[in-house]
Amino acid sequence: MSCIDENEDSKHDPEVQEQSEAKEEQEVVVVAKPQKAAGIGIFMCTLTLLGTRLGGGIVGIPGANKTIGYVTFQCMMTVYAFMGMFSIWLLLRVREITGKASYPDLGIYLYGRWSIYYVNALIGLAQLGFPIIFFIVFGDVSKSLILQIDSGAGDFWTSRWFTHILLALTMLYLILQKEIQNLKYAGFALLGMITVFIVLLFLHYLISDPDPDPSEDLTDTTLNTKFFSRIPTMIASFSFQPSLFTAFASLKHKTTANGLKAGWIAIWVAYITYTITPLLGFGLFGAQVESNLLKNLSGDSRALPIILQILFLIIAIVHIPIIFFIGKEAVLIIFDEATRGSYSKQSASRKAETSDETPKCSVQSENKDNQSSSPEEDQEGGNENAPPNQTHENLIHESHPDGNLAEIQKDEVNSSNLGEDTKRTTGQEKSVKMANPKEYLNMHPGFYYLVTSICYIVVVVLSIVVGDVSVFFGIIGATAGCWIIIAGPASFYILAVHKHKVQMNTWYLKLSYILSWFYCALGFSGMVGLNICVILNA
Repeated sequence: MSCIDENEDSKHDPEVQEQSEAKEEQEVVVVAKPQKAAGIGIFMCTLTLLGTRLGGGIVGIPGANKTIGYVTFQCMMTVYAFMGMFSIWLLLRVREITGKASYPDLGIYLYGRWSIYYVNALIGLAQLGFPIIFFIVFGDVSKSLILQIDSGAGDFWTSRWFTHILLALTMLYLILQKEIQNLKYAGFALLGMITVFIVLLFLHYLISDPDPDPSEDLTDTTLNTKFFSRIPTMIASFSFQPSLFTAFASLKHKTTANGLKAGWIAIWVAYITYTITPLLGFGLFGAQVESNLLKNLSGDSRALPIILQILFLIIAIVHIPIIFFIGKEAVLIIFDEATRGSYSKQSASRKAETSDETPKCSVQSENKDNQSSSPEEDQEGGNENAPPNQTHENLIHESHPDGNLAEIQKDEVNSSNLGEDTKRTTGQEKSVKMANPKEYLNMHPGFYYLVTSICYIVVVVLSIVVGDVSVFFGIIGATAGCWIIIAGPASFYILAVHKHKVQMNTWYLKLSYILSWFYCALGFSGMVGLNICVILNA
């Protein structure tokens, strides 16, 4: 009775009641307010990918169509669009098999430590080359506009030294950003401005001379070295793959299905854009279409050409930080690996942990990660109000009401995240630990800003001293594009299949394996052959 009386008295004790209410309130808050999933949806991820290439393609694609022939170019571009779709599938499939979510990490895991320098050098070339193109276009257009405003402007005010350095200083804040999420709205603005640019270009076509002289024969094709030297322009204009993992890492729900949707939509939006733009260029300028379409508009004092030039200046400004981010990231990874060995240590540490752990993750198919999400989640990257780890959190509270909630919750969430990245093996189950592609952010901030600034200075200086954008299109497409888009993903897939002894038990897996070998042969031979053609026609 005394114990019962003590318990009854304690219930009426204000201090005990206050502690009890505080404890209940704390537990309710943890259960009722699960952590909101951070990141971007499929739409914003698509815009991020488009932001890395679309504007540059508008400038260079019409000139490439002129050299190759419009009909021939469109046939090649259609084939290449499907090749790009398969390339994206290969990369995301390799991510499922290996648990590695970046080109550098895949290179270390499948090729060896040396590959982190080779792979990132190609990514850096591909990504840092495009800002140079946009700086060149910006300088050429700015010069034309300045001369129209003041025909007596001095050489300095129309020189690239003035226009390029002015643009570089204007964008410095965006260039130094550490997270691409901070630039996500730039992709949205970019797509809107490119749409307006195409509409205004079409309007300019309607009110201009509909029959330029000389006109362009859309079916004319001549096979020579110049023909092959323009193919890299198409390759470079579709090369979303270097940005795929960076954009994928920013997704709210990182599933293969969401990654494929973002990548494939980006490819076909670019395809439609690159189909329409050359037709408008030929309709306006005929056979006089330049390798840089904006050069055809320069010197025209009518209102629409001036508006188009100003609009593309804004497009270039929005483009540069997005593209530069991926390129500087590649250079930062090289620097971080050379100075701290962070990525190779990270890979070795995960390998040691994996060998010591008890197998605990079940084997899943490549589409397993899509089964737990609702159609609404797949459509826009997930429902913020229903994060994937909510079920695990509820189970934790039911099973461990008095336990260490923070540690248990962390382990359960990690297990949940690993579920989507597990791989198929031959009867052997292993846990997949995802790599941290942002390991370079742990370097000293001084080194981060130093390396970023050096990269930016090199880009600006090269844009000043190099004259023709077609040279950069050729080098980027022939060297970086052929490997990053064609040979790289295919070789990753082949090595991952052999390393993990993945069973080819369906027809499409067997076909993907055969096509991967074809991609390897095509990509490596293209790197050599197309570069020779580019050099001969430089």
